[in-house]
Amino acid sequence: MSKPFEPKKVLLFTAVLVSKDLDISKILDVLSKKIGRILFCSRKMAFIWSDYYQTEMGEDLNRVFVVYEKKIKRDELVKYKKLCDSLELKYSKDDKRTVNIDPGIITPENVVLATNKAFFHRIYIKNGVYGELTLFYRKNTYNPIEYWTFPEYRSTLVVSFFNRARNFIFDH
Repeated sequence: MSKPFEPKKVLLFTAVLVSKDLDISKILDVLSKKIGRILFCSRKMAFIWSDYYQTEMGEDLNRVFVVYEKKIKRDELVKYKKLCDSLELKYSKDDKRTVNIDPGIITPENVVLATNKAFFHRIYIKNGVYGELTLFYRKNTYNPIEYWTFPEYRSTLVVSFFNRARNFIFDH
């Protein structure tokens, strides 16, 4: 019989999507003050993967992935999802978001996103927050899950970013 144990702490990240009218550095500054020191960021990249956010946020959206220095317990993801939701509301204009901030965790075995939406591949954590298994680690790299992983998270650039984060923290 297996025995329960407390897993090691993991890396917190945020996927920050901003409208063209919002200075991304302003949001990164707020996030570092609310969450903690930023370990590293991806480069700013055009969000070309979907038009899902265009009606609400407009065109010419940009994305940055941010990894924080502080490691967290896995279930603390709920707290950061609530924080990110409140920041999205704070920066909304006319009931439309100007920023979308998706927190997640990078573990040695997977990448998990936090969401408020239930679906068959999302596991309920608590307080209305679900964890979405987005990437799994196998053969020295993170891998997408067929049918589930968002196209953006399937891209070589994004997978490389998460591999870098994992290697930086968990292999040293």
